[in-house]
Amino acid sequence: MFDASSLAKTPYKKENWTAEQLTEFALCVDPDTGPQYFMSNFFYIQHSTQGKMLYQPFEYQKKLIDTYHNYRFSIAMMPRQSGKSTSAAGYLLWYAMFVPDSTVLIAAHKFDGAQEIMTRVRYAYELCPDHIRAGATNYNKGSIEFENGSRIVSATTTENTGRGMSISLLYCDEFAFVRPTIASEFWTSIAPTLATGGKAIITSTPNSDEDQFALLWKGANKLEDSHGNPQEVGINGFRPYRSYWNEHPDRDDAWAADMKAQLGEDRFLREICCLAGNSLVDIKFTTGEIRRISINQLEQMLRL
Repeated sequence: MFDASSLAKTPYKKENWTAEQLTEFALCVDPDTGPQYFMSNFFYIQHSTQGKMLYQPFEYQKKLIDTYHNYRFSIAMMPRQSGKSTSAAGYLLWYAMFVPDSTVLIAAHKFDGAQEIMTRVRYAYELCPDHIRAGATNYNKGSIEFENGSRIVSATTTENTGRGMSISLLYCDEFAFVRPTIASEFWTSIAPTLATGGKAIITSTPNSDEDQFALLWKGANKLEDSHGNPQEVGINGFRPYRSYWNEHPDRDDAWAADMKAQLGEDRFLREICCLAGNSLVDIKFTTGEIRRISINQLEQMLRL
């Protein structure tokens, strides 16, 4: 039987480093620029068509990583296939390896989603050079424990996920697609565990205007205090981040037209344009009439 732990670095091993390796490690440890340096130099990903490649973040992804890092609570609304989960995997790996005694919890709306993110984390970890990666004391599909006392744990989002844990960093993937009752109970349960200083990163494409993700997103975008003064975070403490499909350098109007033909108008607006529920859009009908309607109304019309 194949032993996955054989791919991990042996913990507590004495090593001899060159001056260059010591410099590289120090740059990764840097509390300000460490995440960007680590991900641009040592974070490898599996591209869907190009295979193994070094992560080369686009400008909007660099801003996303900075948002993850510089704010205690962040929430990102982004299109499908925009690299939000991949960017998160790299940041979570950096955090666990370079912030000792941390507990990182990955909560995804489906079991397969949680496992997929852990697969990306493990893939990147296994390709890190030994002078950069931490030794692993426990290494399996659902969790990794490092010699520095940190660990990464993955789980499906349920009402009790994370209850009783002392969480340093929570990552919620595609949070808008967690069943509303579960998402609400989960957030009620998990929020107190972050009260001692833990960080939270939430990412998703939108699903409705009334789910827990939508409520957190709306609160994050109320960027004024009680006196009307502008502030960097919303009234709920979250820093909002939004990216658009055309910020990806490989996506143009022709790409959008092809996606719209594949997905249909309503799914294109939700999955790619990040519009959902009561969001208003201008629709041009075959008669030439242009009417402003909500996404909900559009979906109802398309069902007729």
